[in-house]
Amino acid sequence: MAERPARIWVKGPIVALKSVRIESESGARYAIVDCETGLCASVLQIPHRFETLPVGALPNSHMAFGTGRIARAWLAEPTQRMENSAIGPWVAGTLIVQDPTTRQFQLDLGLNEAFEDLRPRIAEVDGQSTLFVVRSSLDWGAALIAVRLEGEGLLRIAGETPPVGQPGGWLNPVGLGDFMGTGHPSIAIVTSPDQGGQLQILDFADGTFTKRFTVPGVSNHVRGRQVQDMAAIADFTGGKIAEIAIPDASRKRVRILSFAHGQVAEPADIGLPSPVVTEIAAIQGPTGQRPRLLMGLEDGELVLLH
Repeated sequence: MAERPARIWVKGPIVALKSVRIESESGARYAIVDCETGLCASVLQIPHRFETLPVGALPNSHMAFGTGRIARAWLAEPTQRMENSAIGPWVAGTLIVQDPTTRQFQLDLGLNEAFEDLRPRIAEVDGQSTLFVVRSSLDWGAALIAVRLEGEGLLRIAGETPPVGQPGGWLNPVGLGDFMGTGHPSIAIVTSPDQGGQLQILDFADGTFTKRFTVPGVSNHVRGRQVQDMAAIADFTGGKIAEIAIPDASRKRVRILSFAHGQVAEPADIGLPSPVVTEIAAIQGPTGQRPRLLMGLEDGELVLLH
């Protein structure tokens, strides 16, 4: 690239390389195209809108879409009441959801709390549409909460993890996947990603989060930046079970972590010339081949890992 990459934008968990859009530090946007040297980043001459948010949504946040009772969800009512937030000055005071009929419901937090997150995540758990999102308090830091739409329209917190336990303490979700091959989704998070973070695989059932696995020494976020998706979930080894690609604590290595059949394994560990600073995108490989990984590095390189 002619400029340093700052963001990588994709629409979906695994995408075609040519559908990826790269944003540089200057704000210019690029597409990946074939060229004489193999692949090149070509600047887009026509402005490209990545996502249209509802009025009042948290700036630079993302909507979630579901197929069950919760059809859409987003974060709203921007506020600056979380001093030194991990994701920048703006956080959200409200979570809004719509059902398939477009009826709208909202969950408001008190003045000592906020949604310190940029996207809700929707999954069908125990036959119910469930939202997972980060809620932070001024006194105890961040916790992951599960939210459900119940009865005639009661949007309520159905469960929560213990908070990080200190002001400013944060956790960054990785995402949802069937990591153990049980047919049921689990959620992966990283606690304290800026302080030698710990990857946790959590199950949610009957209103309770249960920790299944813990892996230390990872990071999927740079404090103060809005790049949350510095990890990817896909079947990287061909075992037909979701795995996680995530940087180590220095962000100079990418670790592939597997939890298939209840066993922790690390089938790959790839060194990089410089720390990861952008999202990590899972890219469709040629037919019959495993996904590849696209990321931008601190030294300005854009790297595609096979």
